[in-house]
Amino acid sequence: MTDQTSKSSLFHRLVTGHYGLAATYWTLFLAGAVLFFVFGSLAVIEGQWTRYTVMLAASLAWTFLLLTGIDRGYRGEDPGKALARIAMLFLLLNLSNALATLSFIRGSSL
Repeated sequence: MTDQTSKSSLFHRLVTGHYGLAATYWTLFLAGAVLFFVFGSLAVIEGQWTRYTVMLAASLAWTFLLLTGIDRGYRGEDPGKALARIAMLFLLLNLSNALATLSFIRGSSL
């Protein structure tokens, strides 16, 4: 590890590829998913559906941004096949995360 690498931030090393493509995109995806879960759940609890919808759109945009980065950074054999697998996993995880946030809907008290 060089002096410059040891002095740079974790985020900088992650984004510049110091840890490899797979560790980078999974870390960035999971960080975005955790943020969406926390703030999306709060929006659902408070009944702020516009805010929730904006966060859901931002989560999907973040996923497409990561997939674009993976497409540009992948150097293996058959990049289309690898990207399709990752995209499917991201889709399933995003759907599960959205359903988990919606589980915080409070029932109306009659």
